[in-house]
Amino acid sequence: MTKELIRLGMTLAHHLPLNLVDKLLVMAAYLIFGDLSRHGITRPKMGPMTLKSEIGRSAVIDVGTVGLIKKGIIKLSMYFYLL
Repeated sequence: MTKELIRLGMTLAHHLPLNLVDKLLVMAAYLIFGDLSRHGITRPKMGPMTLKSEIGRSAVIDVGTVGLIKKGIIKLSMYFYLL
């Protein structure tokens, strides 16, 4: 998720149910980033806004970082999976 998508989700959460906002944000992230599972980035079980409401943190990844991961310049380590 980009910080802009998280901000959009927080705005939509005031007007729509949280599970609907989660689905919209996941679809938007898929359109922006594509399928990142083949690069080693797996999607969490919870939606981004549910994660934000329960834990207080959100999973944010920079667009430039995703580009470098796709090019193979940045390799993911096991530390990434523990976060």
